[in-house]
Amino acid sequence: MGTITNRYLNDVWWPNTATHGLVISNSEVHVWRINISQNLKYLEQFEALLTPEETLRAGRYKQQKDTFRFIVSRGVQRIILGQYLDTPPARLQFVLGDNKKPHLVGIDGNKVHYNLSHSGDWIVLAIALLPVGADVEFVDPIFPFQDILEDNFSRAEADYVGTSPERFFTLWTRKEAILKATGQGLGDHLKITPALDGEHILESSLIGTNKNWLLHGFNIAPGYIGTVVCEDTGQQLNFFDVDLA
Repeated sequence: MGTITNRYLNDVWWPNTATHGLVISNSEVHVWRINISQNLKYLEQFEALLTPEETLRAGRYKQQKDTFRFIVSRGVQRIILGQYLDTPPARLQFVLGDNKKPHLVGIDGNKVHYNLSHSGDWIVLAIALLPVGADVEFVDPIFPFQDILEDNFSRAEADYVGTSPERFFTLWTRKEAILKATGQGLGDHLKITPALDGEHILESSLIGTNKNWLLHGFNIAPGYIGTVVCEDTGQQLNFFDVDLA
């Protein structure tokens, strides 16, 4: 059995950070936020880094905003991860593992772990030297979350959420982030994944390991809530706003 500890960070500073010379230590988790609209000016630069398969995938989206989001997301991933790995961005090869958890092939698995999430106009990329998960959601005030509380939340969680969209999405991002980190996927795990503040005991059958996990929730931007989780070895979260200038 392991534990999961949920916390919320009220004050997060996102300094503009150049994407070169990046180094991460065992005691850190790096959290990057990327604004899609503000990075459309680099679209040609990002497109030049894509593989032929990625270019085809970008062209399959029916809506232009989804095409742009994919190009920005994959381009920034390549640039940032390439710096951490000291590898040219265009040489990185992305594949999906179990439960569609992404990873890099041909890269020493001890170098970095990463996870990405997007919602609306924002992308969040979390990087660590241990398994990591991330989720971001737009706090949609008209989303009918009451309809899914019973199937996906415990009674105590549903009582806590009440009629608050902010509370719903705070707990939802926690559930998604931990399941992405452990590679368990969603399915029937959502309801039994504890998302309230504090420390909770977890059955190893839920997360596939006996490890301890630490989750931090925070505001990405006005109207957006995110959560990042990593194996708990006392890491500090460092936040960065992408600066490609």
